[in-house]
Amino acid sequence: MNTPDAIVVEQARFLHRNTPPAVIGGVFVVATVVVVFWPVVEAKYLLAWLAAITLLSCWRMWSWHAYRNQDLPLTVARRWMRAAFIGAFLSGALWGAAALFLIPPGQVSYQLIYLWAVSMMAVGAMFSFSGHYPTYMAYFIPSTFPAVAAMLWQGSIAHSGFAAGMVIYIAIVFRFVSTYNRMFIEAQKLRFQNLDLVAQLTEQMEAAKSANLAKSRFLAAASHDLRQPMHALNLYLGGLNGLELPPAAKAALGNAEQCAQTMDDMFRALLDISRLDAGSVQAEPRAFAIAPLLDRIRVEHEPDARAKGLDLRVAPCSAWVRADPGFVDRILRNLTTNAVRHTARGRILIGCRRKDGALRIAVHDTGAGIAPEQQRLVFEEFYQVGNPERDRSKGMGLGLAIVDRLAKLMQANVQLASTPGRGSTFSFELPLATRADAPQAEAAPRPLAARRGFAGSLVAVIDDEQMILDATRSLLEQWECEVVTAVSGASAMEKLSTSTRAPDAIVCDYRLRGAENGLAVIDALRSEFNQDIPALLITGDTGPERLREIEASGLSVLHKPVQNEVLRQALGNLLRVVAEPARG
Repeated sequence: MNTPDAIVVEQARFLHRNTPPAVIGGVFVVATVVVVFWPVVEAKYLLAWLAAITLLSCWRMWSWHAYRNQDLPLTVARRWMRAAFIGAFLSGALWGAAALFLIPPGQVSYQLIYLWAVSMMAVGAMFSFSGHYPTYMAYFIPSTFPAVAAMLWQGSIAHSGFAAGMVIYIAIVFRFVSTYNRMFIEAQKLRFQNLDLVAQLTEQMEAAKSANLAKSRFLAAASHDLRQPMHALNLYLGGLNGLELPPAAKAALGNAEQCAQTMDDMFRALLDISRLDAGSVQAEPRAFAIAPLLDRIRVEHEPDARAKGLDLRVAPCSAWVRADPGFVDRILRNLTTNAVRHTARGRILIGCRRKDGALRIAVHDTGAGIAPEQQRLVFEEFYQVGNPERDRSKGMGLGLAIVDRLAKLMQANVQLASTPGRGSTFSFELPLATRADAPQAEAAPRPLAARRGFAGSLVAVIDDEQMILDATRSLLEQWECEVVTAVSGASAMEKLSTSTRAPDAIVCDYRLRGAENGLAVIDALRSEFNQDIPALLITGDTGPERLREIEASGLSVLHKPVQNEVLRQALGNLLRVVAEPARG
């Protein structure tokens, strides 16, 4: 099979693998929308829409099941892609048709919920369809364009603004889905080229290096582009949270925030890997008691273990060790989470044993176990045993990769002993210490003078994505800030030149257009006003070199996507503000 045909097969597999979560998630969102809109939309429209979506979902799942046990040769792959294309188009058309009745006149909060639902479904579809550009567009175009038309049909200035925001959102989605798809195809091309090179023994090393570079480029580009709309979405959700909404809409908003938090967790796991690879995280060992840490692990994981019928036991330990407590906490947390997730019945035991001046900490489970040939592979990124369908409820396959890196930074390599069918034991050793080795507690510094609230604070926001600027402005203005937004350093300088005072804070994206970056913009603004203006850098970059540069700047940094409360806290820290709770 030649490379283009092989890529078609991989795209078909990508669509097939992601169809069940896309269909099930879509039905859940539709059911939620029906419940939320029940008080304001005639039942016959909602029920008809729900019935149509349900029938379409049944057909898509039946079609998926028909190809489930096939290895998808080229002819079968093309048939499946046609079915996936038709299913995506019909699903998008039904969402677009919903604009006829899910934009009730005079109900602005419900209209915004509909726009949010359409946007969230489009973001979710990225993960399911963007490996094949035509299939994603078959869903995206009929689902979003009617929403824009419906907003314009309302005729008010506010609705025209909503429509303009959706147009900007659509343009951004077009761009980064195209980038994601191109990177997917390029990665697949490189993958098949590497398979050919591996067959030539004299070029095996070069093939491995090329594959690793391709993976890094793909992850860096895809991660940055996906973070942009997710960051804007979080800010918009934060803005909605500050509005007076009906109880039903509040519940739907809460579900949306939970979904956004789940995607945030995925991005942060990728960021952790990138930071560790960049060498921007260093161990800070000190003496501490292991007992409080073990107790926290027990308290946090016992409910999940009990819910699965597992017996989680933590043996008491009075030892002190010398290590980085944050690293040890993260290692034990990941190992325990992994044990609970992959143990169907039996028990999980966490225990310690002193030996030759060291403390061996072990997490034992009675799960399915790991075959010998897979025991080294489980510490690699994205590798998962027993999860070929990439079920997100089983994690991303990054937990043990993070454990391995953190342990090596402390020179405490993790060991694995496992027997298939009988369970696994992960263990690592830390040097023993005594209470006398613990650092003396320092007196707490006197707090700096602070003021309550953000009212009157002048904040300069620089980002080359207009959608993010609009969302940030809306959120900061809810917090009673004065806001100046700009797409570049020069634009920010021009707008601030008419101000009678310097900004109280700068919030700047790291990667701007052309060769400009946030570090240079912040330096330029500080030089212009001859003040050390507090600054917050926001970035979606995960590349090791950029992370090292950002860490070396000493600036406060937030990594996209950013939750509104995290932004509120960071801005409050910059301004030494005792921030009042967000409204809503």
